[in-house]
Amino acid sequence: MSTPDPQLYAILAEAGFGDDLFNPRQHACCELVERYVLQQCIAVADVLGLPARLATATTAHDLAAATGIVTERPLRWLLARLAADGLVVHDGDGWSLPAPLPAPALETTRAEGLALDPSYAPAYALVDEAAALWPRVLRGEVVAERALFMRARLWLDYFSNAHTYYAINNRVAAQAAVARVPAAGAHVLEVGAGLGSATEALLAALAPDVRLAAYDVTEPVAFFRRRTERMLPAAHPDVPFTFDDLDLNQPWAAQGVAAGSRHLVWGVNVFHLAHDLDAVLREAHAALAPGGWLVIGEGIRPGPGVPVGAEFPFQLLESFTTVTLDPVTRPEPGFLTAEPWLAAVARAGFVDTTLVPDVIRLRALYPGFFAGAICGRRG
Repeated sequence: MSTPDPQLYAILAEAGFGDDLFNPRQHACCELVERYVLQQCIAVADVLGLPARLATATTAHDLAAATGIVTERPLRWLLARLAADGLVVHDGDGWSLPAPLPAPALETTRAEGLALDPSYAPAYALVDEAAALWPRVLRGEVVAERALFMRARLWLDYFSNAHTYYAINNRVAAQAAVARVPAAGAHVLEVGAGLGSATEALLAALAPDVRLAAYDVTEPVAFFRRRTERMLPAAHPDVPFTFDDLDLNQPWAAQGVAAGSRHLVWGVNVFHLAHDLDAVLREAHAALAPGGWLVIGEGIRPGPGVPVGAEFPFQLLESFTTVTLDPVTRPEPGFLTAEPWLAAVARAGFVDTTLVPDVIRLRALYPGFFAGAICGRRG
């Protein structure tokens, strides 16, 4: 595993993030999850029978046809993930195996990761569940959305602030959001609240003297929404919650979000699911009062086309990958790099756009996957 330049932690401290959130142990835990995903990719490749077919260069299309794969998109991601570590060679349209794939050391890696931080257990559990589904999804035997989202306990554990791997995103975005909430009278709209862990993170980070006028918790998945509707008012009886099923991909005003009515619009790990990102950001801009802020909590891809372990389970989901692409503004589905995020927010009319923390500066010290918040103000 690599060791980050100590300056990385100094920059994070400058941005207000202490060593309780970013530290060498947490960094090592994230790298072990990344290593575990790579090893699961090797295991999936073996199950699919890819090594024998990659003895000579072949296209992804021909590889899919030869192995009974009906869904090429995740296959291409799998090949790219293996190629990122030099296990597969990509030359033009052809993919080939320069040497036999190493045997995956799944048990050893998982044990090492959990010994460092047991709270990462849900990350390994989700990767394991997804790895078991990968061959069946690629062969068209099951629908990933149905198979994965039936595992309620899996998601309850994963989308939790007790799960450090995921909670980092919540805490980074919450810190950026509370720095931009008016001290009194703010009307907050949270998009895609899921199971409420980001909501909890924001309320925990609010200064005691901040009083919200209203907090709209929106989530289109009924199971998630019903749970937050039970949990949040009981835990925070003084917060004026409302609950609704806002679909970010449909016009917001038609769903009850009046133009110019909110002071903070925010969401964690939801805006990358926008079918048309520019259109959704324009909806967020319209919903805000002048001076109001948009805060988008996201995992930031380290570079164009760079596969990251966090997306391994989600590459199977149509909701993650079926988006409107553009070679310049949005070249790939799922997580974006920092520059397209900033450009997209600016195109929607936001000013004072910024990254919290400065991921562009950080990746010069460590070219990895970062949690960040993309912020913009309505002028």
